[in-house]
Amino acid sequence: MSIRNNILFILTVFFICTFTRISHAQEHMNFKYLTIENGLSQSTAAAIYQDSRGYIWIGTNEGLNRYNGFEIKVYKSDKYKKGSIVNNYILSLQEDNSNNLWVGTNKGISKINLKTDEITNFECDENGNPFYKVRSILLTERGTLIVITQKNVYLYDEKNNKFTVALHEQEIFKTEDIVDIKEDKSSNIWVGTTKSLIKVDRNTKEIIQYYSDDSGSIIKDDKINSILIDKENNIWVSTSNNGLIKVIIKEGESNEIIRYYHDENDSTTIPSNTTKSMIEDNNGALWIGTDAGLCKYLGNGKFYTYYSNFNDNSLLDDNIYSLMQDSTGLIWVGTYTGINIFEPNNKIIQYKSDPLNDNSLSSNIIQGVYEDDNGLLWIGTKNRGINIMDKDNNKYTRIYAGEGKNHLSSNMIKVITGNKDTVWVGTDYGLNQIDRKTLNIKKYTTEDGLLDDSIESLLVDREGNLWIGTENGINILDNKTGKIKDKTKNMLENVVSDMHIQEIYEDSEGIFWLGTYIQGSLIRLDAETRKCKVYKILDSETKEEISTIKCIAEGKDNILWIGTSEGLIKFDKKNGTSIKYTDEDGLCNNTIHGLLIDDDGNPWVSTNNGISKFDLSKNEFRNLSKAEGLQSNEFNDKSYFKTSDGSFVFGGIKGLNIFDPSDGEELYTDYNPKVTFEEFIVMNEKYKDINNLKFSYSQNDIEIRYFTPQYKNNNLRFYYKLDGITDNWVSTTSNEVVFNKLSPGKYTFRIKAISQNGTMGKEYKVNFTIKPPVWKSEGAVLLYMVIIVLIIYNNSNKVKKLDNLVAIRTEALINEMETNKQLFDKIIKAERSKNNYFINLSHELRTPLNVISSVEQLISNLNRTEKGISKEKIDEYMKVMNKNVKRLLNLINNIIDTTKIENGKYKINLEEENIVYIVEEIALSVRDAIESTGINLIIDTNTEEKIIKCDRNEIERCIINLLSNASKFTPSGGTITVDIEDLGEKVKITVEDTGIGIEEKYHKYIFDRFNQIVDSSMETKGGSGLGLTITKHIIDMHNGEIYIESEVDKGTKFTIILPADGDIEKSIVI
Repeated sequence: MSIRNNILFILTVFFICTFTRISHAQEHMNFKYLTIENGLSQSTAAAIYQDSRGYIWIGTNEGLNRYNGFEIKVYKSDKYKKGSIVNNYILSLQEDNSNNLWVGTNKGISKINLKTDEITNFECDENGNPFYKVRSILLTERGTLIVITQKNVYLYDEKNNKFTVALHEQEIFKTEDIVDIKEDKSSNIWVGTTKSLIKVDRNTKEIIQYYSDDSGSIIKDDKINSILIDKENNIWVSTSNNGLIKVIIKEGESNEIIRYYHDENDSTTIPSNTTKSMIEDNNGALWIGTDAGLCKYLGNGKFYTYYSNFNDNSLLDDNIYSLMQDSTGLIWVGTYTGINIFEPNNKIIQYKSDPLNDNSLSSNIIQGVYEDDNGLLWIGTKNRGINIMDKDNNKYTRIYAGEGKNHLSSNMIKVITGNKDTVWVGTDYGLNQIDRKTLNIKKYTTEDGLLDDSIESLLVDREGNLWIGTENGINILDNKTGKIKDKTKNMLENVVSDMHIQEIYEDSEGIFWLGTYIQGSLIRLDAETRKCKVYKILDSETKEEISTIKCIAEGKDNILWIGTSEGLIKFDKKNGTSIKYTDEDGLCNNTIHGLLIDDDGNPWVSTNNGISKFDLSKNEFRNLSKAEGLQSNEFNDKSYFKTSDGSFVFGGIKGLNIFDPSDGEELYTDYNPKVTFEEFIVMNEKYKDINNLKFSYSQNDIEIRYFTPQYKNNNLRFYYKLDGITDNWVSTTSNEVVFNKLSPGKYTFRIKAISQNGTMGKEYKVNFTIKPPVWKSEGAVLLYMVIIVLIIYNNSNKVKKLDNLVAIRTEALINEMETNKQLFDKIIKAERSKNNYFINLSHELRTPLNVISSVEQLISNLNRTEKGISKEKIDEYMKVMNKNVKRLLNLINNIIDTTKIENGKYKINLEEENIVYIVEEIALSVRDAIESTGINLIIDTNTEEKIIKCDRNEIERCIINLLSNASKFTPSGGTITVDIEDLGEKVKITVEDTGIGIEEKYHKYIFDRFNQIVDSSMETKGGSGLGLTITKHIIDMHNGEIYIESEVDKGTKFTIILPADGDIEKSIVI
């Protein structure tokens, strides 16, 4: 090897090793923040506290802040304003058992009544000693409030509202300042000074000063910043320059002191020897704030540190002043430049790029993920090459594009896969084959047989062959020969036109499934038989084809899960059917980038708005978002992998997430959201609580403000309603609702919250009443009633006389008006009937007369010819004339009968008759005539005999009218059905046809005189319209009913109901 090559080799190795330097682990928390841009009065948060109602209180160097998740209320000192806090430089916060918040400041103490917001200030004790530097306030298990100042310890006397000195004449306080106070499990009080610890025994009240050695101090040449007593009763001491100290108190023997220092060559030590604030979280983990970041004690002398300055989700600043864990487990971090908030027990791990640390991801834009046999993760990026991540040893190796055998063809990675000792990397400029042992890289492009240099998908099949999907088809790199073959022509040609192969998947049966990018085709490919079948995945609603298939995975029971640009597809391999799931079904977003199947067969998909799990047992989606620790809600294609231990890896636009799907519910920040009423504003007057209060009628504008004391998720929705005003639940994301101009009455306001994952919280309510005005009150109404009764009583006699006169005159007028009305109605009715009568009569008379006249004219003309007219023609014409004469006669008879009916002179004669026989006989008599027109007549009776009282001739006339009407409007080939049914005390006769039918709007006019319903298709049928009118009158005279049922183009049915034996006399005159 030449000297030049040796130098290049050494430089290459050095280049790679440069990026494999071990540093701290890159598991990053997702920090949210709160700054002056969000409304903080000042950035430096020296104290943080959550009160019993859920408010977060933040003490800064310039005022006190109260935060409710929506807005910040600032409390500041103002000597000219009554009710302001004593000083703006806040050092400590504590709530007592009476719901007072105690605020320790640089100069004085303030007490804020949390129920009324009233503020009481204390500037000095009863001896005139100022309350200077109130660094800590303690509420003991017994409810005693203890306050420390720079030189004294005070007890609060609630009864007399004053402070008394607790530890008198302690010499140590003359030389050392008091910095902190805590209570241990045995209720002993521990006071931290700048140099030592003091224990006040709960039982004996003995004061014991503890030192670390014979020199007489816990720390040398330094001072204590704070103390913490953990669940095991160990005392932790933070210092200004001596790191972190753990003191194990041993009664009767020397105390054990463990010191933790910063070592710049060991990233598992504390990040700085300047330690400040400390908390022990709900799981017993110790968190320490330093001037160089936040660190977590891992045990065995190991620490993990979180730093700032590498992305928007990191710490705002490394200088940590205060720590607090809220009721939901979130930890609040007070820094020099604002507040950070994070979930310490997040099961979803983040890996991000740190621009200040080479031992991290080279970029946060992840594109391609693969785990090799050694458990190393190969992570591609959009424009910064490949990272090889060794999670166990916190080590990263970066590979970039460049010349030579150790460089990639391009830094733009698209997809990664591998087998045995080889990792295959697809880029926008060809394929790269990486030897895992030597990291030597062999490159393939179109010059080597690739159909396209843009590699879209890779798959190593069970034979070890590499399938390569490109924008122009499929290549296969033969495992044995190492040659690239074009499989597009002999497999896909003439099968599909879309050769942009976005996904290649081999199922458990060795069948290959291809997904295309442009047309969304799903291709089933049997490599042995070379048979292809194309499935078009259709939208179940629009029936349009899915445009892009992005990923495929096999589930249980022959199901393929397919991620597309338009939702998740459940595809049955056996029958080729599919079901589509979208955001309307609960999927967090329709654009799917990655798809993995857990051990229970449930599909998990990464999208443009989070990760969704489809729970097969519940047939529903559960969603993960940034609130649960995702790097971002947006993910990238080909950036997903299921590791050998079952963990899921998903890459997105801001880093990488790894989690164990079997953690189940622990992955979610789901909880039952609470609602706290903040205040009520009634006509500009503020109330802390209005439950069961009563307001005057003018106090009818009410604003209700509320919040949730759980800060894990800002994407909460509230549902509210005011009984009587809003009957349905109203959805809102606002923390206030206003009701204007409420009417007097009793009201109940109800509200509940729902989390982002759909968990609905309990309902909270408040009752209030708006009273009516005095003149509408119950007393006023009673008074009005008494006055009215008296007036009525005093004037009752006059009213009675007047009523009599009015009644007599009114009765006469009513009688006169009724007579006139009846006369007027009769005249109008007669006039209308007269007009209708003559109009219709002229039309009906004209038609047969015209026919007769025409025939007569024809006969006359034929007689004038030489041949004359034959006898056969005369007979034919005479039949026509006879038919129209009969029509005229029938019309005249109908006119006469209707006239009799109108004049009340039409009579029927009732006899006991067999109605079945009457109907059958009359129907049979016209059967030949009807069936001669091609219409089928069916006579259907359910009984042989039914005796009723009726006028036989008139009933026959009715049946004839209905049959005639039916035959006119039933085309040839149709059917007329006559049916008789015995109903006991009644009999039902129906005449039903399959004719043209009658529109429903005409049904109510069908029995009116001269109201024949006609249209262009019926004009040739003839008829005066009197037949149905007469039929109706005859049935009415029998105390019966007749009604119509008809539908256009389906037919008409007339139904007659007759009583079997009614109170009808033998002769009836209408």
